[in-house]
Amino acid sequence: MNDSYAISIYVQQAGSLLIALLGVVYFLKRHLPIKLLSFYGFNSVLFQTASTIIVYNHKARLYLNLNGNIYTLVETLILLLFFFTIYNSRIAKSLILVFASGYLILYFTLMPNHWTELESSIRTTRDLIVIVCSLMYFYFLLREMPTGEITKYPMFWIVAAMLSFFAGTFALSVSIQYLVKVLHNDLALLWTMRNTFRFVFCLVVCYGLWLDLRQVRTNLTLTK
Repeated sequence: MNDSYAISIYVQQAGSLLIALLGVVYFLKRHLPIKLLSFYGFNSVLFQTASTIIVYNHKARLYLNLNGNIYTLVETLILLLFFFTIYNSRIAKSLILVFASGYLILYFTLMPNHWTELESSIRTTRDLIVIVCSLMYFYFLLREMPTGEITKYPMFWIVAAMLSFFAGTFALSVSIQYLVKVLHNDLALLWTMRNTFRFVFCLVVCYGLWLDLRQVRTNLTLTK
């Protein structure tokens, strides 16, 4: 295996683990969206670890795409639930339910007989959903403006990270089938870049979680 690719796998695992751990601190005092992000981090570590084991086991490589396809479904549902909890608008919450229902229908329509293939459609749809949800969040944020200094608001950084990352992976998802043919299924460099990009995404999310943690500590100090 390419050394850079192997390193990028462990780096993105570290980023996911950091998300999980930052969300666990004062877990009972944290709001539901933060708890969901912590779960998201642990879930990512679980599937990324499974991918690492599969990559190093030549006999099991057939299941690498299966692991990724299942992870895509779980990730999408967790993120939809996350957005559902941060919206105050009933219309926005209703749209989330529509997105979830539509995605489940699409997923189980496309996946039969394709579980061990790299199915780009479910990833493209996931990316589009997260992009739309992120833009909706910023629309409501600009309308409500909870703080004059928006960069001090934890969710600003968290959702901004999601928008940037999934916009980038959208381009990858759209072109994945073409790239598989052109690169003759040798996508090590491409996945190395993607994993590195995900690590940056994790760091920005962690910054938002740190801001939230600082607010929780401040509130606890004031209530003593």
